[in-house]
Parts: sequence; C-alpha cells; structure tokens
Amino acid sequence: MKKIESFFSVLTGICLAVVFAVTFGQVIQRYVFQLPMPWATDVIRIFFVYSVFFGMAVGVFRKAHLNIDVLVQVVPPALKVWFDLLSNVVVCAFLLVVMRYSFTFMTANVDQVTPYLLFPMSYVYGVIPLTAVFMVAFLILDTLKLLGGIAGRGGKSSSAGG
Repeated sequence: MKKIESFFSVLTGICLAVVFAVTFGQVIQRYVFQLPMPWATDVIRIFFVYSVFFGMAVGVFRKAHLNIDVLVQVVPPALKVWFDLLSNVVVCAFLLVVMRYSFTFMTANVDQVTPYLLFPMSYVYGVIPLTAVFMVAFLILDTLKLLGGIAGRGGKSSSAGG
C-alpha cells in the first residue's frame, strides 16, 4: 500500500506542478505579451481536479484528514480503536455512494468536452471512481487490521496507527 500511496503522492505533485507552470505561463503570456492562452484554462481545470482527488486519496492513505480530536482525546485509549473503526465504516460508506453515483455522472456526461482542447469531460470525471476504489480498498484493509488487533488483544486495544 505504501507504493500506491507514493504513486498517488507523485501524481498529486505532478498535477500541481502543471497547474503552477501553466498558470504562470498564462499570466506571463497575457500581461507581458498581451496574448491570451485560452487552452490554459482547460489544462488548469483538468489538472486541478486530478490533484484534488489524488491528494484526497493520499490523505485517506495517511489518515491525515480531519478528525474530531477533542472527542478522541477524552475517551479512554481502549475506545480509540472503536472510533477508528467507526470512522473507517462511515468514510467507506460515503465513498461507496460517491463511487456509485460517479459512474452515473461520468457516463451521463460522455458527450461533454472542454471548450478549447475538446478533451472528454468523462475522462476528467473518471478520476472520481478511480480514486474512490483505491480509498475504499485501503479503508477495508485498515479496518481488517484494526479488527485483527482487537481480536488479538481480546477486545482490549489501543489506537492502531495508519
């Protein structure tokens, strides 16, 4: 799973670098040379969307998304693993719903293209189910690891890290 996390981290970095480079080039082209780059908005939009979803997957892999830390800090350590399990189940359920409707959304917009590049928007929307599949797989594996830790300790466990 670490290789997949690293792969998504690299993809996120590449996407953000493209967004930065094209935005910078667009600003220079427009204000120095007074020539617009209309295709740049398509590239920026596509790579920004991809960076968001790849970055979201990295956040799930690292368990770096927001938690209700105040609540977790006041419960006994034996209950923290149960909060991790609850969190995994809730996020997994949400991602399964997102995945289900993202396929419908992707296929419903198969004829839509970007204004200048004529790039199919279904390819842009395709990142949603792609990353959701990886996030659900990670959450299932993490949940199984947490359950194994609970079973191995006879129900008395502490929080298992990412």
